[in-house]
Order: sequence, then C-alpha cells, then structure tokens
Amino acid sequence: MASHRIGARVAGLSPAQLCAIIEAQAGASDAALRVAEEHAARLVEQPEWVLSEVLLSPDLAPHILAQLPTTEHAVKGTCRAWRRGWKETLKKRKRPHLASPLSVAC
Repeated sequence: MASHRIGARVAGLSPAQLCAIIEAQAGASDAALRVAEEHAARLVEQPEWVLSEVLLSPDLAPHILAQLPTTEHAVKGTCRAWRRGWKETLKKRKRPHLASPLSVAC
C-alpha cells in the first residue's frame, strides 16, 4: 500500500498545490468534507475578534442562532451569551403549537 509514502510524496508541493488536493478530496463525499472541517477547526485557530466580536456579540449571536433548527437545543449549553440568544430567537421562530382540548370544536 502506497499510502504510507504520502508524506514524502507531497513534502515538496507548494501550499497552493496542497490546498487543491485537500479541496478535491474534501469534495469527494460528505464524510470526507466533515473530516477536513474537523481537522481545520482543530488546527486553525480563530482570531480573538471572531470569538469576542462575532460569536459572542449580543447583536449578532441571535442572527447566527436563528439559522439553526429548533431541534438543535445543545447550542444553548455553549455559553451564557448563546443561551440568551437561543431563548431570544426561539420565541420568534415558527413552531407547531398544540391546540388545547377545550379549543377544539366538536
């Protein structure tokens, strides 16, 4: 199997060539894309301003969270700012409301 030689084979490639290979492989399947995203999230640090000025912004967090389906309750456990944003956006989302038995006409 030649996969054990891949490091030596790509060692001389330029960053642009490596990016092209990664993009091609990540696009091969949803699973490959998830793996590439997981590695990028783990290896590439986000600048501090992304966290403080975007992800924790009381103005922007509700807009970010509003894009998630109402079933994604786990995000509210991330931090206080996201819990506040989740509660704020949950009120505005369209959700099915159960009719009370008294309001149903027979």
